[in-house]
Amino acid sequence: MRARRAKARRSNWRIAPLAIPQPIPPPSRVWTDDEMDAIRRGYIPWIQDEKWFIFIEENRLFAHRSWTGFGIYEATFAPSEDGCVIESAIVTGDETKYRRSSDETESLTLEVLIASHLLKELMSEEQLDGFDPFTKWEFIVPRVPKELFLPRIVKKADQEQDA
Repeated sequence: MRARRAKARRSNWRIAPLAIPQPIPPPSRVWTDDEMDAIRRGYIPWIQDEKWFIFIEENRLFAHRSWTGFGIYEATFAPSEDGCVIESAIVTGDETKYRRSSDETESLTLEVLIASHLLKELMSEEQLDGFDPFTKWEFIVPRVPKELFLPRIVKKADQEQDA
């Protein structure tokens, strides 16, 4: 059995802070305690083509583009009756770093990003409907077993974690 991946930390990736923060409506989803455990682990990409580096500090999620390190999303979680909710969220408004969509699309993108990368949920065509067909593949990449196309990288990462 493969070793569990290390928890993502700010120091795992070269990143830049989110620029020109603009509020977006928080996704309405309630995240269970088990889901929050997975969300708190974050996401360290194996390769830059996976597009995202995601980590949490305290109750705040930070999502950065893996190629550039630019901060794109930040979201603050708060306890709710049934688990946790995102009480506030922002997206970068710096168009030199990210081409922003409507508030509703950005809110949905944040939710799908968390579900696909941190919870490894399979996204339905309905959930992905409306996303750019040339970029929506990035929500599918985290589910592809890395051992199939990166066996040497995965083996090396496992050895480093065991050390």
